[in-house]
Amino acid sequence: MKTREKNNQLLLWTSKGAAAEGIPTPDELKKTSGWPSLKRLQGGPVAIIECIEEIPCDPCESACPAGAIKIGSSITNLPVLDEDKCTGCGLCISSCPGLAIFVLSLNYTDESALVSFPFEFLPLPKVGEEVSAIDREGRTVCKGKVVKILNKRKQDYTPVLSISIPKKHALVVRGISVKKNGFSKQNNSPQGENNENKMRVLDHPILGRQSPGKMLNITVDGKKIKAREGEMIIAALLNAGIRINRFTPKYKEPRGIFCGIGQCTDCIMTVNGIPNVRTCVTPVEGGMVIETQYGRGEWG
Repeated sequence: MKTREKNNQLLLWTSKGAAAEGIPTPDELKKTSGWPSLKRLQGGPVAIIECIEEIPCDPCESACPAGAIKIGSSITNLPVLDEDKCTGCGLCISSCPGLAIFVLSLNYTDESALVSFPFEFLPLPKVGEEVSAIDREGRTVCKGKVVKILNKRKQDYTPVLSISIPKKHALVVRGISVKKNGFSKQNNSPQGENNENKMRVLDHPILGRQSPGKMLNITVDGKKIKAREGEMIIAALLNAGIRINRFTPKYKEPRGIFCGIGQCTDCIMTVNGIPNVRTCVTPVEGGMVIETQYGRGEWG
């Protein structure tokens, strides 16, 4: 019995903090209004809202049929989770444009937990498939098994995967990386022309069907990177491994893509001398000069 308790002891992750590297520490998340208590985690499936940014965003509130998530009168309020009302249904997961909501069933079995999360890559894994479970930085933590996949109209066709993992990793695992055709869908940049298209969003729910254009060069902070004509700037940046788009005016904190649909300002950069350009909805053009934005930016 003592051995089982030791094996099931919950592990935590390490981070320098949200301001330093974009990943909140355990203490930072536990202080937010969306983090359930340990008692509630042990009481059955419950939502975990890892949202720490005060931006205008509230779809999770209307998505919850139990009224367990509240934003309040100001749309920039952080979501508040009423853990006693939460049933762990998971409808809030696909409603979050920032992919910041998960559902955890800590006591799925004596030895395993069940974690549910959004997964916006194709092809989808299959139920019963063994996968590599990854943490918030995309590093492999352990092996997991796909238990359930939900991908229905009421979820806006954002697939929600549920995987079983060793219980001790329940607070660390936040996604999967499935190896297929020689590359990892979430961690590694693909090699070759055909694989590159498989890693791009070709049918965007807001922008519509995307037709990859010819390859061209753009300049980012003085360095040339490859991009596809017509794709959103942020897609080219992410493909090149660029995660930071700007630093905030007051606290000089790094920011990257958040909503992905032009509603927030986290991905703004200076483009061709023009500051505050939303890179998630601005298409690439040949010869673009893009710069990380510091503060409110300056006109070139």
